[in-house]
Amino acid sequence: MRMFHHLPHFDFMKWKGVALTISWSIIVICFLLARPWSSNSRVKVGMQFTGGIDMMVRFSIPMETDQIRKALQQGGVNDAALVSYTAPAGNEDYSIKVKAKKGQDVKDSTIQINKILDVLKKLDPQSSTDPRHDLNTESSLALSGKWYDTNLLGLTGDEQSKRATYDGWAGKVTEARDIKGAISNYNELPANLPAPLKEMIQKEFRLGHMTVRKIESFSPSISGEWTTKTLTAVFWASVAILFYVMFRFTMSFAVGGIVALLHDMLMALGLFVLFGFEFSVPVVASFLILMGYSMADTIVVFDRIRENSHKPEYRRVPITKLINDSINQTLSRTILTSLSVLFVAFCLLVFGGPALRDLSFPIFVGVITGTYSSIYIASPVVVYWDKFFGGKDKLKQHA
Repeated sequence: MRMFHHLPHFDFMKWKGVALTISWSIIVICFLLARPWSSNSRVKVGMQFTGGIDMMVRFSIPMETDQIRKALQQGGVNDAALVSYTAPAGNEDYSIKVKAKKGQDVKDSTIQINKILDVLKKLDPQSSTDPRHDLNTESSLALSGKWYDTNLLGLTGDEQSKRATYDGWAGKVTEARDIKGAISNYNELPANLPAPLKEMIQKEFRLGHMTVRKIESFSPSISGEWTTKTLTAVFWASVAILFYVMFRFTMSFAVGGIVALLHDMLMALGLFVLFGFEFSVPVVASFLILMGYSMADTIVVFDRIRENSHKPEYRRVPITKLINDSINQTLSRTILTSLSVLFVAFCLLVFGGPALRDLSFPIFVGVITGTYSSIYIASPVVVYWDKFFGGKDKLKQHA
């Protein structure tokens, strides 16, 4: 903390009007560009909320987005959304999303998933020359089922124990496949895999160039339930924070904290949509984390302002000096805490891959806006409220 002892005393409140204008202007611009109210909105909602199929596949051969999209259309999948992602060298990852139609059930989703997989498998050049099943796209259940039906190991005993044995070996094969991304050589199979099972794989399975990284299916009814529960969680979290601030501090602090929280949420939402990220259940959780962090940082500043307002040396000073001194006194804590969280969020954003990128972006932005809003949103609102609407609740009267 000693490294901050020699920092100059900043006059933050000198720029409060400019800061408020710039911040809210950025929010307005973001939402005008996002157009959430229009039919061509840039807001992307995940399959958890709309219902449908969310699939991630990886090709170990060169593959073009247009090539995959054309193949899906020819296979009868006309409404698929296709996005390419950065993958390890020599591989190409693609996300395929298909929205559910009204009244679609689990059976319909399974049929559609199989249709998509059939189309993708045909993109592998080996499929036209080698009719064997592809080990890299075979499910663990299907693999163990083949072994169980032929009982290659000659197991005795009840059916349950035999099936458990084959399920275990099939799980090890698919686990090895998932770790490597794809099995390109039969020598990459588990070293302790029994010889009869390995021989059967070499005989009846080819090693294709496509692997399925993820398949998720959401029915419209479940998606509607998740949407309701998610909105309910956000609502009650907001209400709880609102009541806490109102009862913990005076009205000027309550208004400042709520405005700062609203600012942080709108800023993160606007930038989230503008950068093309997709809303999902984990993303909503990250916004709830943002709400908590934003309010926690603001409360630290507010608590110091309240403490200083009771000290005799601040009895006759302007409220702007009271708030400026309080912010400067907590600045070292704010910088250290914010940089620590920001570093973790940055690592998740840059190195977390597609699975964590949508989740980490609101936290990354939220740390920045939460720190900023404690100084340039919440505190100026306290100044303006105390000046125009303070009445008997003025800070100086509690000194």
